[in-house]
Amino acid sequence: MSVVLSQGTLSDLSEDLGAVAVCSFVRRYLDLLDGRVRDLTAALTGADVETAEVVALSLHTASAMIGAQALADVARTLAAQLRAGALATARLALGEVSALAMATAQALVAFLAAPTTTAVSARARAGSRCPGRSR
Repeated sequence: MSVVLSQGTLSDLSEDLGAVAVCSFVRRYLDLLDGRVRDLTAALTGADVETAEVVALSLHTASAMIGAQALADVARTLAAQLRAGALATARLALGEVSALAMATAQALVAFLAAPTTTAVSARARAGSRCPGRSR
């Protein structure tokens, strides 16, 4: 199994985009994660292969961008199974998707709350890596 969360990906994003943008992206990802898993479950339960594939691809792309490699890998595999018409096999992956989504969310919440190592301001040094609202 792949790493749940790649700190390297998040660090690279922070260097490229800045900490504020990364924290905003992480929060938005977390805001959408439960809905994506719920939509994927509903689509697979209802045998809506097209919707399930779109949601799986969305989950894959967003997870890969944020460094949630294990979830990205499972979502990519699930999308491929759906393209191949293997609905029953794709349904079997739902438990793994849910478990990885939960583990990913926990890792990202910890990322948001972790103290910064390269603070720009006194406020950032005194608080979390991502000042502002917490999840």
